[in-house]
Amino acid sequence: MMAAAHQQSPWIGSVEEVLSSQKTSLTQGLSSEEVARRREQYGTNELQKEPGTPLWKLVLSQFDDMLVKILLAAALVSFVLAYLEEGSAEEGIRAYIEPLVILLILVLNAIVGVWQESNAEKALEALKELQSEHAKVLRDGKLIPDLPARELVPGDVVELAAGDKVPADIRLVVCKTATLRAEQASLTGEPQAVLKGTDAVADADCELQSKECMLFAGTAVASGSGIGIVTSIGMATEIGKIQSQIQEASQEEEDTPLKQKLDQFGELLAKVIFWICVTVWLINYHHFLTLRWAPGSLLPDWAASSFNLAKCTYYFKIAVALAVAAIPEGLPAVITTCLALGTRKMAKKNAIVRKLPSVETLGCTTVICSDKTGTLTTNQMSVVQLSLLSADGSSMRHFEVTGTTYNPDQGEVLGLPGGLDTCMSYIAEVCAVCNESKLDCSEGTFKGVGAPTEASLKVLTEKLGTPDKATTHKLVQQRIADAAACASPICEWYDAKLQRLALLEFDRDRKSMGVIARQTPYTRHSGNVLLVKGAAECVLERCDRIMLPEGKIVKLTPAARAAVLETVNDMAGNALRILALARKTDLPSPLSGFDGDMHGNNAATKLLQDASKYADIESGMVFLGLAGLRDPPRPEVADAIRDCTNAGIRVIVITGDNQATAEAICRMIGVFDDNEDLSEHSFTGRQFSEMGEAQQEALLRKKNNLVFSRAEPKHKQDIVRLLKRCGDVAAMTGDGVNDAPALKLADIGVAMGITGTEVAKEASDMVLADDNFSTIVAAVAEGRSIYNNMKAFIRYMISSNIGEVASIFLTAILGLPEGLIPVQLLWVNLVTDGPPATALGFNPADPDIMQKPPRDPEEQLITPWVFVRYMVVGAYVGAATVGAFVVWYMCDSFLGIDLSQPEAMGCICCEHSIWVGGACYMVVGAYVGAATVGAFVVWYMCDSFLGIDLSQDGHTPVSWYQLSHWEECPKWQGFTASSYTAGSTTVSFANPCDYFTVGRTKASTLSLSVLVAIEMFNAYNALSEDNSLLQVRPWSNPWLALATVVSLGLHCVILYVPFLAQVFSIVPLSLNEWLLVLLFALPVILIDELLKMLGRRFFGVKHVVPTKRASQVQAEQQAPKLKAA
Repeated sequence: MMAAAHQQSPWIGSVEEVLSSQKTSLTQGLSSEEVARRREQYGTNELQKEPGTPLWKLVLSQFDDMLVKILLAAALVSFVLAYLEEGSAEEGIRAYIEPLVILLILVLNAIVGVWQESNAEKALEALKELQSEHAKVLRDGKLIPDLPARELVPGDVVELAAGDKVPADIRLVVCKTATLRAEQASLTGEPQAVLKGTDAVADADCELQSKECMLFAGTAVASGSGIGIVTSIGMATEIGKIQSQIQEASQEEEDTPLKQKLDQFGELLAKVIFWICVTVWLINYHHFLTLRWAPGSLLPDWAASSFNLAKCTYYFKIAVALAVAAIPEGLPAVITTCLALGTRKMAKKNAIVRKLPSVETLGCTTVICSDKTGTLTTNQMSVVQLSLLSADGSSMRHFEVTGTTYNPDQGEVLGLPGGLDTCMSYIAEVCAVCNESKLDCSEGTFKGVGAPTEASLKVLTEKLGTPDKATTHKLVQQRIADAAACASPICEWYDAKLQRLALLEFDRDRKSMGVIARQTPYTRHSGNVLLVKGAAECVLERCDRIMLPEGKIVKLTPAARAAVLETVNDMAGNALRILALARKTDLPSPLSGFDGDMHGNNAATKLLQDASKYADIESGMVFLGLAGLRDPPRPEVADAIRDCTNAGIRVIVITGDNQATAEAICRMIGVFDDNEDLSEHSFTGRQFSEMGEAQQEALLRKKNNLVFSRAEPKHKQDIVRLLKRCGDVAAMTGDGVNDAPALKLADIGVAMGITGTEVAKEASDMVLADDNFSTIVAAVAEGRSIYNNMKAFIRYMISSNIGEVASIFLTAILGLPEGLIPVQLLWVNLVTDGPPATALGFNPADPDIMQKPPRDPEEQLITPWVFVRYMVVGAYVGAATVGAFVVWYMCDSFLGIDLSQPEAMGCICCEHSIWVGGACYMVVGAYVGAATVGAFVVWYMCDSFLGIDLSQDGHTPVSWYQLSHWEECPKWQGFTASSYTAGSTTVSFANPCDYFTVGRTKASTLSLSVLVAIEMFNAYNALSEDNSLLQVRPWSNPWLALATVVSLGLHCVILYVPFLAQVFSIVPLSLNEWLLVLLFALPVILIDELLKMLGRRFFGVKHVVPTKRASQVQAEQQAPKLKAA
């Protein structure tokens, strides 16, 4: 049982127990036979690859959409009808245009969809890149220097050195150097290389950070060397578990809120279209089916009944045209374009969007789960406090250090006396010389090369300067003049004074690092000096003297020790990392004359090669002072947190750092108040795991900010999963391999662009180019603006399509000739509607966009009031032409304008005056929704309208009865219709009854032009959902003006280019006819202005002003200070 436990949790067993459980030997390794047996049992050391989705499945999935299915059905029916179409070859070719255009649209959409999805699973491939390719392995008593890592099996003995990638999960059993450090930030989120050892860990359930005797696959050895035993390979490693979690998260991915709403809308639209088509077909059944009933029977007499297939097919075509009109074919393309425009805006703000739908999802984000290190903070350790003993030797003097980056010129040590006193100069010397890092400057940006803590001490030295003011000024000017060549001249000045002879590496027992150096130029009387930095309590314990400001060395008294420890406690309370600095000049004789030869056989060399003697060497030191370090908050984060509060967005900080540090940073940036009780808001990852699921969910349902410290990858996934279950829309930040599953699972996965691994970036929806929390908040604001703009063009396109449906529906009900053919509707939906709809994506954001709570993901895309507006505006867009048609046919006068013509045929309005009065009032009301068919009817029935002369083309006006019963034309006695002109073309027909088919070209052109013009004006209505055009000026979006010009220009192209006019069955219009088009188009603006006014008064959304939290007040108070720093 114990051996099994050590095999499953190798970190809890001693070295001997691990060797026993793995049945291996440090001197021989595994035998070849045992390797073969274990490979058969455990497989190869590789991450499994999920089989990819076949291309044909990806293609088919693009057509699994209700709107697409309707279009496919319409295209199929159109193909069949085109094939059965009788007439000339020219008519047949025109009939095939419509289904070909529909199929082209669907194919293009499918190509885009397949391309996006084929790039979605690169995270798994990126994980493979993290695996080591070769390993140094002991087998059969022989060391194999370059064994392929995929051939490793559990129990293999592996040697590792600095720079090596760890090939599998390995239990460290021998440290060949004094210390061994591993860089595992990509797995655990720890910003610094982690010290490793061979001692077992008592807790089998401890977090990854606490498994100090384990090396994990995919990480790297930062320093030192050692020997370890392979305990897990392939998918059993920690990185393998992450891959499994990524795969599981991929299966849990949900559609974005907008996608869900559009799908619901598509299903509703499909049902509405189906029943409208059926209704239109049934309403007109008497045109193609005549039933005769047998006397005394409930069944029809089929022998006496008649059926006309041609007319049945015609009305079926009308139903198909209606389906084409109802579907906004251009909507997917316009949404994609709008989202793409949004990504360009975000890219300028350092937010790189990888998946277009995530732009919209940002707009309804309710929770931002953020890392601390590098996102809320700068990820650049900075010394913020320097404390030294006062002249009396019993109290401390404190200096604040400003600056949050590695640039020494962006901060200073406040309160310095005229120059450095002796003690301060020795502190600067320790920081510069007892240091393994260096500063580098590239393209004006300072970076720390090495451990961040040590780099921050180099920066402190640059800020302190030298004891001589003139020298300091000269060196600073040298740095300013050419920082790339000399980023740290003051540190180099101190380095030049001392020659480093030996390094006393840091270890976990004494918790300090030392350097033995000699002064240059060297004299035999100068001797060597020991410079030390380390944990405050440990260094202070080995000091017996202190240095006063003027350089005098006195005994470390109890009062001085108490003052130092009190300062240590105060710094710890502020979550500072504290380093003590010390020096020693009276080294024992073997070391006082040591010359730096580590290969000799003298006493000093032997002493320095024994790491257990380092604590004795670093004893009896002179205490110099304390440095308090912190990874400082980004100056702009406080404002971003305040914006989140105003916008109703919670912030949950999830970090691998310790609890005290995490809480302190959260208080500084305004996540919590200074004096706020955090017992219900701050938890470690382990505390969260120990809660029951119901308790976890109850915690996350509270609308409070939270912080989770010492968190592991599984904690992030659990938090995201529970937040989604609670109905929240969660954005999750991450940079490491360990974050990839949570990024995949979150509604918005946000990876770090600078510090982030490729695995995290591939699993994310968005990448921050500057690793900055405030960029996320800016992206949320942009997402809200984009959603508002999408609603604008959805409102525009749907209301326009409702107009098209109303046009065809009224045409069918009234028995009028077909005014708009499917290919014309496709042209309007795809081409003329496209530019204005796209331009609406450039609408400027509302100034109070981040003063409103997040949009509810369950909020309906089309609310009842919006639906009413759609119907009213759509009715006008689609049907006012019917009203104009009726006015011209049935009335002798309209609004006081004489419409009668001597050559006009009898007007039914005069014969039925009572009905006429009601009809004329209905016509006036029909202006609410009557433009398209109205123009069609006016042309057929009127020589003039509202003073506009329509008789110039020579067309023949007809009566309402003739127009609505045009199919009975062959039975009419004496009916004649003359040819008419359209531009330079004469439209003629041999049979007078062809006046309602071939001769309808001019009326159809008027209907199409009215439809296009109304939709151009309707686009301006969509500039704002509720605000009048008097408030949101039409020129507030110049792109919309350009788009309307483009759309009208495209419409004129098909009107006045003969070939295209022939394809679309239209003819050129005269100036008077354009005036008629404008007469019917302009009222749509007045109608929607009235609806907006009603909406503001009775149906408007109330503006929510969030309450200012105490933390917000604190953030406002701290923001100037952070910015100044």
